Amino acid sequence: LLAISAVSATVWLCAAIPVRINWTRSAPIGLYSTHQPDAVTRNDLVVVCLQGGVAGLGRARGYLPAGTCPSGTSPILKQVVAIAGDEVELQGNFFAVNGRIIDRSQRHSVDSLGRPLEPLSFGRRTVREGEVWVLGVHRERSWDSRYFGPIPAARIVGTARPLLTLSAGRAP
Repeated sequence: LLAISAVSATVWLCAAIPVRINWTRSAPIGLYSTHQPDAVTRNDLVVVCLQGGVAGLGRARGYLPAGTCPSGTSPILKQVVAIAGDEVELQGNFFAVNGRIIDRSQRHSVDSLGRPLEPLSFGRRTVREGEVWVLGVHRERSWDSRYFGPIPAARIVGTARPLLTLSAGRAP
């Protein structure tokens, strides 16, 4: 009876609230409610459809499974760390926003399978209107704006809030 109740409650919840299951290590594994964003702010957890060459590279390397985005890939779940007007600084050993270094933000030269990662050019830049920079919540091995740069804010398909997650720990 308890199992039937749990399954029924889960089905009802999924029907009542748009949800997303996150299986990646970029954010805690679990169930998230998703909402259309009125406005995106720094620290929001967002669902993003990547496009063009970035989506193609992500699909070819297995970073992105097939999915519902116009590129044919699944959306990513990342945290917004910089918005229009912010100054970002990208160096090999850190990523900073408005002069504040983001923890665990050093870049890697290879991915977890030893394949080279194309680095963005180092330096400082101001985030333009209509774009955001996103990082994985668990940054150690997240494929994010440190590697592909800013993304158009228009590619954000929703904001996400955790409903049930398995872990808040860091990815290995």
